[in-house]
Parts: sequence; structure tokens; C-alpha cells
Amino acid sequence: MSAKKRKETLEKKQKANKSKKANEIENLQEEIETDITEESSEMLEVAEESSAEELLEKERSRAQNMEDRYLRVNAEFENYKKRMIRESSDRFKFFNLDLIKELLPSLDNLERAISHAKNDNTDVESMIVGLEMVNKMTHEVFEKFGVSRINAVGEVFDPNVHQAVGVVESDAVPDNQVVEECLGGYILHGRIIRPAMVRVSGKN
Repeated sequence: MSAKKRKETLEKKQKANKSKKANEIENLQEEIETDITEESSEMLEVAEESSAEELLEKERSRAQNMEDRYLRVNAEFENYKKRMIRESSDRFKFFNLDLIKELLPSLDNLERAISHAKNDNTDVESMIVGLEMVNKMTHEVFEKFGVSRINAVGEVFDPNVHQAVGVVESDAVPDNQVVEECLGGYILHGRIIRPAMVRVSGKN
């Protein structure tokens, strides 16, 4: 074989070897890229699973906190309702406590007047003064709590506040006018507690 042919053959072999090496390198690169891609996918899947678990754990913790808060608020509300019921019951039982305390001095004075009247040497004038004082004190207490007495004698008969229990013939006063009060009437903050029992002028 001539030197020229040997050279050509050698060059062909070198080219073939280069091509083979280039193919091997390309194949190796493809394998590496494939491995990297697979590893990246696996890592991404692991990261996604880890992220999903963390998110699920956060939601579980949040739900537990919400449930604990609901139970705490519900317990506080139940205690509030019980307290309101108890306070309402106490208010109902003792709502007139202040009125009773204000009336006690009048009752004390009335008892003193009764005790004084039982003595043989009772002065009628002083007895009347004492009773009038008790009456005045009682009316003052009533006024303090919004109770006022209904005007009767000399007023025109008003069926809204007066209740006629009799008729009196009189030429001195016009018809339909109250001439006598049999029982006092009272109003509490504009609401009638009891109408005044009266006799009215007129014709039988």
C-alpha cells in the first residue's frame, strides 16, 4: 500500500473515531440531561408534596385555633346569659327596695303615733299634727318616685282620671263637677295607678 493510501485510510479512521467520540459525547450529554431532568422532576415532586403537607398542616392548625376560639366565645356567651338571667331575677326581686327604704320613716312615725294614741292623756291636737306629718312624708316619697295625686274636688269630671261613685244635687256648683273625693287617685309617670273615686254634681 502506498503512503498516500495509508494516509487517506488513517485520515478516514481518525474521522470515524472523531465522529464516534462526538456521538458518544452527545449520547452522554443526553443521558446527563435526562438524569438531571428526572432528578429535577423528582425534587420538584418532593418539594410539591412537602409544600402540600405544610399547607395542610397550617390549615389544620388554623382550623383547630378557630374551633378553640369558638368554644371559648360560646362558653363566655353562656356565662353572660346566666349572669344576665341572675341579675334580671335580682332586679325583679329588689326593684322596689329604694321605695321601701324611703317609706320606712313614715311607717316608723305612724307606729309612734299609734303608740302615743293608746295613752290615756293623749292630746288630740298633737295626734292630728303627727298623722298629718306622716301623710306629708309619704306623699313626698311618692313624688320622689314619680307618683302624683290626681286633683279631684272642684275639677270638671274627667272619666279618664275620675270614677264616679255617686251624684250630688247642688245649686252652688255647675253640673258635672267633682264635689267630693271618696278615695284619692294616683298617677305614676303619666300612667293611672288608681282613678279618684268621686261624687259629681248633677241630678239623680
